[in-house]
Amino acid sequence: MNINIPGIDAEKAIKNSGSEQLLQSLLGDVCNLIDEKSALAETYLREQDIANYTILVHALKTTCRMIGATDLGESFFTLEKLGKEQQIAQIEQLSPSVFASLRSLKPYLEPFAAKSDTGSAAFDRQSVSELLHQLLEAIDDFDLGEAEETVGKLRSFTYEPALADRMESLDRLVANLDYEEAKALCEQILDCL
Repeated sequence: MNINIPGIDAEKAIKNSGSEQLLQSLLGDVCNLIDEKSALAETYLREQDIANYTILVHALKTTCRMIGATDLGESFFTLEKLGKEQQIAQIEQLSPSVFASLRSLKPYLEPFAAKSDTGSAAFDRQSVSELLHQLLEAIDDFDLGEAEETVGKLRSFTYEPALADRMESLDRLVANLDYEEAKALCEQILDCL
């Protein structure tokens, strides 16, 4: 699939993520989190919760840089700096246009958002355990590409219903860049294996 998206440097994005296949998966994940993260940012701003707002725009800065949306990443970096400096009036002035730019990516990213649930390999406790440890390491290293690839491998197994639900939650947390929660769930799953 040819990646030609306004505002995204596909060559840089492929280099950042490790491969075109990983980038495509990452673009799908970003598409799925745009509405939720934008609404959350608006809530934080409305409630004057600048600490959480700053954490959120920091994560979005990293995400945008990873997918080659360099200019948008720089805009989120500006919002992050303003958040650290408690410049609420400037944040309120700039935030709507930055998030509008993020939302404008969604139609271009939607073709990448259709995930195929593979779930064809028989459950193998040791392999799943090793992959969960790899995922924890990727999260600790803030290696989005590796985390994405590892979750893809975890999706390839067939699980009993309760574990399948937890794996689906883990997939969603990684896709939404909720790394602290993903890490906690990963550890819980490992304890149960």
